[in-house]
Amino acid sequence: AIYLVLLPLPQLMVVHLGVVSIVVLLVCPTAIYCSNVTVNPSSSSSCSQPCGSVVNGTSIDQALGNISSGDYLRLLPGCHCVRTFSVVKDVTNVSLIGDDGGGGIVQIMCAPGLGLAFLNVTRLSFQRLTITGCGLNGSNAVSLNTAINTIVDLFIQLAEDINIALVIASCTNVVMDHVTIVNTNGIGLVGVNVAGQSNFTNNVFSSNAGQNCKSTNASQPSSNTAGGGAQLMYVDYINQSSSSSSPVYLNIDNNTFSQNSYCGIETYVEIFYQYYQAFRGVNYTVGAGGGLSFNLAQQGYPLFINVQRSSFKNNTATFGSAAAILWYAGLQDTHITFSDCDFSKNGFAQYSQSTLGLLTYSVQGGVLVLKDIVVRSRPWPSNLSHPNTLVFLRSKFVSNSGLLGSGILIKSQYSVIPINADSIVMDSCQFEENTAMAGSALYISENKFTGLQMGLTVTIQNCTFLNNTVSRSAVGAPSGVLATVQASLMKITIRDSSFLGNTGTAVGGISSLIILEGDVRFHGNTALAGGALSLVSASIAIVKRNSIISFANNTASISGGAIYGDYFYGQSSLGGGSYDCFLQFDSIYIFCNIEYPCPDLTTFNITMTFSNNTATLGGSLYGSTLESCSWATQIKRLLNLNGSILELVFNKGIIFHSPQSPNSSYVLSTPVSTLAAKNTSSLTYMPGQMFELNLNSTDSFNQKVPTIVTAQPLSVTVGDSGYWLTSASDVGTKVYGQQNATVNITLYSVDRFVQSNSILVTLTECKFGFYYNDTKPNCLCQNATVNSQVTCDQNLKVFNITYGQWFGPEPGASTGVVFQACLFDYCLPRDNTNLVITVLPQAIDAQCGNNRRGLLCGGCQEGYSAVFGTNRCMKCSDNTLGLLVFCAAVGVGIIAVITLLHISISEGYINGPLFYASVVSTYEIHFTGHFSAREIFIPVYLLNLDMGFETCFYNGMTPLERIGLGLLFPAYLFVLMILFIWLTSRSLKLSEWLAKSNYTPSKLVATLIVLSYNSITQSCIQILGFVEVTVYRDDGSKYVISRWATDPNVEYFSPIHALLFVITVVLVAIFVIPVPFLLILPSLTSRVVWGLKPLYDAFVCHYKDRYAFWLGVRLFLRLAIFMLSSFLQPPTNILLLGICVSLIFFASSVAHPFKLASQGALDSFFLSNILLLVTGSLYFRMLEVSSAKSNRAERVFFVVVVCSAYVVMLGILVWHLVLRFPKLLVLVPSKCVPKGHRHSVGPQVDSLGYGVLQDNHVQYRPDEELDASIDQPRFRVQNFSEYREPLLGGEAA
Repeated sequence: AIYLVLLPLPQLMVVHLGVVSIVVLLVCPTAIYCSNVTVNPSSSSSCSQPCGSVVNGTSIDQALGNISSGDYLRLLPGCHCVRTFSVVKDVTNVSLIGDDGGGGIVQIMCAPGLGLAFLNVTRLSFQRLTITGCGLNGSNAVSLNTAINTIVDLFIQLAEDINIALVIASCTNVVMDHVTIVNTNGIGLVGVNVAGQSNFTNNVFSSNAGQNCKSTNASQPSSNTAGGGAQLMYVDYINQSSSSSSPVYLNIDNNTFSQNSYCGIETYVEIFYQYYQAFRGVNYTVGAGGGLSFNLAQQGYPLFINVQRSSFKNNTATFGSAAAILWYAGLQDTHITFSDCDFSKNGFAQYSQSTLGLLTYSVQGGVLVLKDIVVRSRPWPSNLSHPNTLVFLRSKFVSNSGLLGSGILIKSQYSVIPINADSIVMDSCQFEENTAMAGSALYISENKFTGLQMGLTVTIQNCTFLNNTVSRSAVGAPSGVLATVQASLMKITIRDSSFLGNTGTAVGGISSLIILEGDVRFHGNTALAGGALSLVSASIAIVKRNSIISFANNTASISGGAIYGDYFYGQSSLGGGSYDCFLQFDSIYIFCNIEYPCPDLTTFNITMTFSNNTATLGGSLYGSTLESCSWATQIKRLLNLNGSILELVFNKGIIFHSPQSPNSSYVLSTPVSTLAAKNTSSLTYMPGQMFELNLNSTDSFNQKVPTIVTAQPLSVTVGDSGYWLTSASDVGTKVYGQQNATVNITLYSVDRFVQSNSILVTLTECKFGFYYNDTKPNCLCQNATVNSQVTCDQNLKVFNITYGQWFGPEPGASTGVVFQACLFDYCLPRDNTNLVITVLPQAIDAQCGNNRRGLLCGGCQEGYSAVFGTNRCMKCSDNTLGLLVFCAAVGVGIIAVITLLHISISEGYINGPLFYASVVSTYEIHFTGHFSAREIFIPVYLLNLDMGFETCFYNGMTPLERIGLGLLFPAYLFVLMILFIWLTSRSLKLSEWLAKSNYTPSKLVATLIVLSYNSITQSCIQILGFVEVTVYRDDGSKYVISRWATDPNVEYFSPIHALLFVITVVLVAIFVIPVPFLLILPSLTSRVVWGLKPLYDAFVCHYKDRYAFWLGVRLFLRLAIFMLSSFLQPPTNILLLGICVSLIFFASSVAHPFKLASQGALDSFFLSNILLLVTGSLYFRMLEVSSAKSNRAERVFFVVVVCSAYVVMLGILVWHLVLRFPKLLVLVPSKCVPKGHRHSVGPQVDSLGYGVLQDNHVQYRPDEELDASIDQPRFRVQNFSEYREPLLGGEAA
């Protein structure tokens, strides 16, 4: 400075000019001078209003219109409005810098149809700017497109109706830093040949979309559909020079692409190339990506693009919602890397249909890679020796959605020869929760014949695929091609990667080569077919050496829990030794063992583990026996294995053994080769009724294998869903159609389309409980069949009825429905395992047991008869004469036993057994409701004058006739009794002989009355009994009809029933009610008919005088017990029986009504036995046990209790024999005989042990304790040997 001050003025000016020149050269090295232009905003506020005018200073229009090399445009904070269009071109070192020194935002806004354009600029810089609402279109866009085409070979068009905010064409060394481009009704940035070393850093591209893309519900694309954050195009220069052949470097760092949208359909031209001719010549813009798009068509220079630390979120596009990379045919030496990028929530969740018949919105949600696009003819370079590469490094693809490849979609047209060995690598990437119809994470396809051909190579290494979802299956799509990673005609390598919890096959190949290398894990994936791998159409999986491949907990709902193979895709592939090997090791050894030795697989160090993989067909692997694999022969030889179906367990080496079940874990299953339906004659069913077809499915080795079948015509359905697995059981089939029609059906296997033989089915009319529906020709359940106790199965056309309930039609009508509790033991007994019984509508009587039928199972089936001794219906022959002879003999025997053995009620020892027999015979069917034990109760039935064994008088006997005939036997006994008494009164010798044996007619009459009372009373109650049957109709109404309770098929008071009804009323009036009534009121009896006094004494002589009414009360209780059994259902009637018997037992224990303590003890024993039966029955019913062991315990209980009663009855019989025949005492040890009976008993002792003395006093046995309450004898006799009692009293003979 001191030196300059000392200089003279001329020299000082020269030095000054030199310094200024140096400064200018330093700041603007290519310009002679540099200007700093301050640009004033139209408004100091944000760009919320239309463009205004600049009050003072230079506007942005003026600055851009007059810009020259070296200009530094400093834009002040506020809104800068572009009102005129001008292209900044052919300049150097131009900068647009937002001045944020004042803290404001610098915004650039454009008038309609205007935008910013820069052409052929070197060293172009943008910093701290926000460009909003701009959109270059119309004639300005056309003129710009023409200008660009003078420099570069831009064979694509910037159409005049596309809005573009910023165009940078043929510019070098471009810098964009902290630039925001938002709210463009089109594309935010279009860059054409951005050359040199360019850097885009810290920029934001947001909400740039075509006008018609603003709504996700747009249904039709139009000209105004192009949009997106940024499109960068690289093409060759028209005049290619050494400078234009220099490498191009583009660095995109820390950029944000959000909420941009591109909904045009142009990309269909490239992806679905068959539509190309329809679009040829149309003025369209090639583009795709919603966030970022690369159109790459250069051949003359290397290109290096590095996108790093950038975010792609919530962008949408038809293809490439986040980003699109379009490689045109002939492209070479292009290298793109995405590192540490985040692709999240891109794509639409909904799709809309276009006129092309294709899904146009968000077909692909993540990154689109489109290779070898051909849209015009141009010369190819002679040498394509520089392959292209695309790398995704440490990037995340999360929650993207679309139709195909929601993470990444790679499509190669394979149109160029020679083939360029291009490669795509995904390294250390994460694909999580992406959704698509196929290739939810990654979809790769190349247009060639097979994946074995040369072409694009794809490598996946160190990647994780987690919880990605194949959302729904495409119509007609094979079950094995819907995958998380989907490859078609490709060769892909998967190395050291994990597939965890994906829905849809983890990796699916169609005519592809899938190479597995290193540590690859397939865990917890779920699919229709092939949970981990799906290999179809000659796809092959190759496991490389030194690899660990793990398949664990994968599931397939149809086939191949871990691996699904379909080598020939839908065709039977296993015939005659055909080749179907889709698993190889290290390489493809197809011809080893034929042309050269196979390598030793045990040296490959390969471990494949299969654990807990499941599927309906083939738990681990489905589709082949793998015996056609060349290595299989070697392995079987090394391991000395035999068998045709092999199971893989790769734990230590490779081990094979035969599976036991086709759907168990670790199973290899083969596809079906033949289907044959058996037993197809006379198939007759209701429309829509499911029936079972016996279908035999075998593979080409004639082994029975499972398969899934469907049916034709469309009116036929197998199973509930239209598909049926044949391995477990017969095929469930439903045929819909008109009533009384015939249908020919054919079954097909789903996986191999194998056809069965034709099956003819005849459709009948709808049966009971169903009505015909014309809408879908089907028989549907009537509304009236819906009940808590009955369910109607719409498929099987059956009714599920709760045990203990009856369900059926109203008698004589077809519309009414009855569901009511079963009567007695008429219905089937409860099953040990099921709570319901299933019956067909045409076989409603199947719910009836014991060959019964009809309403409430009351009648017998055709050809069966009602029988005595049980409620069963049986086939029986006419043996009337034999039964009559037998019954006649039994009647005579009863009279003889009572008369000769003195076994009568007068002794007081058989009262308990008779009461016991009447109760137990009545309640036997209620006690043993869970099992049949009729045989142990035969003695009590006989004691109750009922047939204890099953028999009938004639064939066709009805229940009504059986009960009517049952009244004849008591009548026959009374006839015999009267005849016998008449004979004794007429025959002196017979009378004297009977007098010596202490015979009295009153004892005989009293005993027969009590014996017959049970039988007559029970028959009367049965004849008088009725049941109210409730009938339900479809309209919800119901009404009640009355039927005879024993057989509800009989109308109450029908002719035969009316006759028995009259007889019953007479019996009730003269016998059932009067007998106990007269016994309860003896005073009334003596006043009315004094002659009945001896008969009365025969009834009550063993009771104490004040309890003479006891027998009458017991007879009335029998009447009540019979009614409980007839009109109430168990367990209610059993509980009430227990209460009644308990009251009797308590009363007897307190009152001691019998004269002798032994009589009371015997009566109490039988009452206790009844209470035990009641308690046991209630206990076993409460448990409702169903095991065979518990049934055995129940049977043992009843046998022990009842047999204990029989033992006591036998003791009573022996006791009477000893009393009647004293000489039998010599056969008994003296210590076993009561003290008073060790001496002979003379005729002065009657059957009770009483002696009749001249002084008319009662003499007791020496060992019997005198009861002071016993009164004087009720009548006196002068001489025992001379006494003969007439039937109703009178003078002694």
